Amino acid sequence: MSNYALEQLWSPLSESLMEWDEAFHHLMLNDELRMTAYRKAIFETVRPGDRVLDLGTGTGILSQWALEAGAAHVVGIDLSLPVLAQAEARMKQAGLAERFQPVHALSYDVSLPEPVDVLISEIIGNMADNENFQPILHDAIKRFLKPHGKLLPQATRSYLVPVAARNAHADLSAGRISSITPHYEVSQLFRDRRISSPFNIYYDCILPRSIYLSQPQMATSYSGDWGQPSTYSHTLFFSLTEDSVLTGFKSYFVAQLSDTTNLDISGDDIAGKTTSDSWKHAYLPVTHPIEVRVGDQLEMNWSRSMMEQSCSFSQVYRWRGVVRRGGKTIGTFDQCTDETLLHA
Repeated sequence: MSNYALEQLWSPLSESLMEWDEAFHHLMLNDELRMTAYRKAIFETVRPGDRVLDLGTGTGILSQWALEAGAAHVVGIDLSLPVLAQAEARMKQAGLAERFQPVHALSYDVSLPEPVDVLISEIIGNMADNENFQPILHDAIKRFLKPHGKLLPQATRSYLVPVAARNAHADLSAGRISSITPHYEVSQLFRDRRISSPFNIYYDCILPRSIYLSQPQMATSYSGDWGQPSTYSHTLFFSLTEDSVLTGFKSYFVAQLSDTTNLDISGDDIAGKTTSDSWKHAYLPVTHPIEVRVGDQLEMNWSRSMMEQSCSFSQVYRWRGVVRRGGKTIGTFDQCTDETLLHA
């Protein structure tokens, strides 16, 4: 695990999937929390003779574990041809190439000759649905998975909690944002999204529980056939428990990978490996910090919508709300990853 500082800001890699390079895949492969949970869940789920689909196979480690668990055949789908080539090389080195079928395509454009027994995927963003996994998995379950087939992960839940991330907010105000992928800076994301304010996007950031201003609230939940809507608007209520300053929100997910294996990235102990090296948490800032007291009431609307299909970035998140004290408004905020909605 790398030596990250708490509240250190990193560019949001879930917003730039096609920019993932060897450095980021190396980070994922060395994320002990991620690797341990997925390996355990795969060996629990896959049975000898199973046909398996690995959706978003990347460098192929999940496919390799499925084959080592006894899968008769694994189809690995990925958008990146260079990364898929790494998966093929991995299988050849492990002596598993004959049972691995790489497919370079969008899953929407793929047809399989027969349904699979197990569908594995790790296209979860650090807010759960910020890599657009819900419609992708819903489609894949309908078209690729046998009735009563096994899905990994089985379910995900995402959470939001208000935080006093003073250091993260100060770094954002000063433009101090790190990048794991050396050739891609967050300024490129700002240009792609036509974002003028750095407070209208979220960031990868490990946020400790010590800066929570309330108890976390569940924001989204996906399970079953993953047919839950990909667009939504939820209102969450928080009773604040600290005399402090609201600088934004922390988002994270908990995934039930298999019957006995959960993956929870909420932790903040980097040395103890209770948080994820590759996902981190999502920090959703507010432009102007709000001084708060114990007992203040925070009402937040959290929404996800979709841009026009012509845009290369489809998802839009908006977090807006009000803080009240004794029924009187003491502060408001309104941030959105599509700034045109703020001026509509």
